[in-house]
Amino acid sequence: MASGELTDIERIVKPALRSLGTIAAAALLLIGTVRLARAAGDISIGDLQAATRALGFLDSLPNDGTIVVGLVFSSNLPESKAAATEVAGWLTANMGRDKSIFRPKLVSVDALVQGNDRLDAIFLMPGLTSDAATIAEAMRRRHLVSISTDPACLETSCCVLMVHADHGVEIVLDMAVAEAVGARFSTVFTMMVKRK
Repeated sequence: MASGELTDIERIVKPALRSLGTIAAAALLLIGTVRLARAAGDISIGDLQAATRALGFLDSLPNDGTIVVGLVFSSNLPESKAAATEVAGWLTANMGRDKSIFRPKLVSVDALVQGNDRLDAIFLMPGLTSDAATIAEAMRRRHLVSISTDPACLETSCCVLMVHADHGVEIVLDMAVAEAVGARFSTVFTMMVKRK
């Protein structure tokens, strides 16, 4: 056999190895994408899509075409503000319910408590457990619906909705907190989600 000729085994093995290399490269690309999606403090694009859709069932939102969403972060956690900035970028680029536009606004926990500027809803960054009582008080005073992807917000009673979309969408509605802030959701929505 000449040195440039391929054996039968090489003819089968080489394309298979190329295919495995392509599959491995695709898997690495997918893993990198998942890491990018989870970079915002364990908030994925799926979580944000589910959260914005859930807000569409809120009857008490304004209908003037813009929904101002405060992205609440802790000034004590630099990664919290970085995550809020990343979420703001996604919300700016994506439309909300019907033809409404979500206008994100970065808001520290302190600014949430002290401010009176317009906010139609708030999205809580993960890791705000130590500020839960302060956030809950501001929500009641300002009649703000809060959404979070952090299950701890249900334990601390500082979110109306907990949304998670890792393996299917999970939405939990805290009825007591919703009532305290005056949130009114459509009946269909309350029948579709878990209630606490």
